[in-house]
Amino acid sequence: MSLATSYRAELLKTKRTSSFWLSLLGAAFIPAIFLLAYLLKPDGAARSMQAAPWNMHFFMGWKAMAGFLLPMFVVLLCALVPQIEYRNNTWKQVYASPQSYGQIYFSKLLTIHTMLLFFFVAYNLFMLLTGVTAALVHKQFNFLDKGFEVGKLLALNVKIYISTMGIAAIQYWLSLRFKNFIAPVGIGLAMLIGATVANAFDWEYIYELPFAHPNLTLEWVNKSTTYWLQPHEWNALGYFFVFTIIGFLDVRYRKEKG
Repeated sequence: MSLATSYRAELLKTKRTSSFWLSLLGAAFIPAIFLLAYLLKPDGAARSMQAAPWNMHFFMGWKAMAGFLLPMFVVLLCALVPQIEYRNNTWKQVYASPQSYGQIYFSKLLTIHTMLLFFFVAYNLFMLLTGVTAALVHKQFNFLDKGFEVGKLLALNVKIYISTMGIAAIQYWLSLRFKNFIAPVGIGLAMLIGATVANAFDWEYIYELPFAHPNLTLEWVNKSTTYWLQPHEWNALGYFFVFTIIGFLDVRYRKEKG
């Protein structure tokens, strides 16, 4: 069995599961709130976005998402994917199947990142739909009259995705390490709260905390026009590679599996 086959099997397991609905509904949450705000109180929002409505719309959306909701979504997603095996007590069947440890471990990791990318695509589509709907209902919104900077939006999404990679690697390892769903989620929530507090106090080493990385990306984008990776984003990639290796070695050499 190849890695591609294992990956397709893992994707089938997530079909119509809680991880799929979490990705879809989580992506719709902020756009739905924005749509209600635009429809119920259009005048103030329309005036503040006259110059560059799409840029302001997407930036405000990601600002609302990146500080807490996006990291928390990653925590829950990384916990839900391994829980498919824990809930159904099928880990022994997985390890008895003709798959190597690498195929088992990396197929689930790829599935998590596929769901994460699905979340990003759905979120941007929902935000786009929110802007179009607001413009159709209230003429003071000029979304349909202004250009749409696809390149900048794509670059922003890539940077935010990179900023989540360290969180995903850490939480995936924890979710494989603990059978209980609450344990990795509780640890992730504690680290997220710690990063939020550290950011509020402007801790000088905040860029070292992986759970602060998505919010740091939004803060940096607001101050700069260049799209090169920043130190905290390189740190996110470093955390991803280190904890991916740690997680694989843990799965490979742990005596009690599943």
